[in-house]
Amino acid sequence: MARTPKRPTAKPSARKAPAKPQAGTGSYTSTTATGRRSFLWLTAAQDNRRDLTPSARVEMLRKMRWGERNSGPVRAMVGDLVLYTVGDGFHAQPSTADAAWNARALAYWNEATKRIDITGRFSFNDLLRIAERRWVVDGDFFLAKVRSASGTAKLQGIEAHRVCDPLEGEPPAGMYDGVQTGSYGEVTAYNVIRSDGSSRQILANSMMHVYDPEFVSGVRGLPILQHSWNDLQDLMEILALEKKAVKDHSHITRVLKRGGGEFGDMANELASNPQAANALQQGGGGDFIALEPGEDLDLKASQRPNSNFLGFIGEVLADAHRGVMPVEFNDPSKLTGAAVRLIVAKMDRVASRHQGVLIDDICNPTWGFIIGDAIANGDLPDNPDWYKVSWTTPKRVTVDAGREAANDRADIEMGLMSMSELYSQRGMDFREEMEKRAQDMGYIIDLAKRNGIPVEMLYKPTNGALAFGPGTIFQTDKGQVPTQEVQEQRQDNIDQSNNQ
Repeated sequence: MARTPKRPTAKPSARKAPAKPQAGTGSYTSTTATGRRSFLWLTAAQDNRRDLTPSARVEMLRKMRWGERNSGPVRAMVGDLVLYTVGDGFHAQPSTADAAWNARALAYWNEATKRIDITGRFSFNDLLRIAERRWVVDGDFFLAKVRSASGTAKLQGIEAHRVCDPLEGEPPAGMYDGVQTGSYGEVTAYNVIRSDGSSRQILANSMMHVYDPEFVSGVRGLPILQHSWNDLQDLMEILALEKKAVKDHSHITRVLKRGGGEFGDMANELASNPQAANALQQGGGGDFIALEPGEDLDLKASQRPNSNFLGFIGEVLADAHRGVMPVEFNDPSKLTGAAVRLIVAKMDRVASRHQGVLIDDICNPTWGFIIGDAIANGDLPDNPDWYKVSWTTPKRVTVDAGREAANDRADIEMGLMSMSELYSQRGMDFREEMEKRAQDMGYIIDLAKRNGIPVEMLYKPTNGALAFGPGTIFQTDKGQVPTQEVQEQRQDNIDQSNNQ
């Protein structure tokens, strides 16, 4: 039987190795290095925790805090985010089916959160405002669930610079930048630096970490303004230099040129004659310069600042705002009509996203901590749905309240919006407002009965009794009374009161 001959194979050394991908090659011009733009020295693509080193994060934190204290644009952006995100605070709305339990839980929450901070200085809404500010500037903020000396449930605010690796010795295995992770990458504990430099670890279920995660491989947050820092620092330096140039130019107001006279050496004469120098100074204002024969000082007309410079500053400022909030929100003078509504809607989206972060990271965990502790202590009865709660945020930003109110009324009538959602958009609690309305209507009804008049004369009088004819009959606590008789009785009461 004939054997099938084997196919000839190339020797391993003769095989051509596959081409390795080269950086900056291919049809994508963004990856190609040319002489038309600067070459970027970049590190390899890696996990965020390797890109955001602890030293880099601390350097960002230091610069952002300095900018918060010294930069007007930074202060304005941070202040607007705090104002429109937290404003006058968030209000809890227990959402169980037991109305009586909801009322008790809400009363307990309101009392417990008046001074919920372990130092006794801050309310719950104070901590929300601090958390929003520090998260925006520092990159993240921490709140620990702690207990006071009496065992009362409290919160302790911890700023970002206090959560880091131990100051002495090597960090434990699995810890990076103060965050301890497990074998699956889950956060198990945080390392907090005390005032004396020692460390203490707080378990993850006792710590609330407020930040805006951008990577699944990161464990710490980035300052929201960090990408704008170069623009903000350039802006401050440019304005400082420009102001100095304007001051220098404005400082010299008069130039005296002498072609001869009694003074001789004018500079020395003026220096030795203070009275003459003061007289010249007071007469001219600013700095006075005396020139000898043959000397000349060319004082050019100032062109600072000019329209081109102001436009350049505006573009730098706009670039600093991008990714944070619309720059037009701070200066809407150039906007009209629909553009204003678009900018306000974009800012409303920004504030809503920040509110969602605060609700998820602080509000819901704190409700579970405070109310759960009250149930465990017997201060509140148990309820299987005790953890269900919603939150009323500040009133939304609007530029056309009348039009939006009309649309909201139409949506409610058509069943496209619930009254709870409408009240929530206005920063009010639906249940509380309905209780107030019921009390108000009860008072109106009682007042009408005491005075023997129909309710329609107090509530919407233009559509009620005053608009009806004299033959109309109304039901009061004295029985059926015609409108004319009611009006005559009411007038008699007024006349008797005036006579007395």
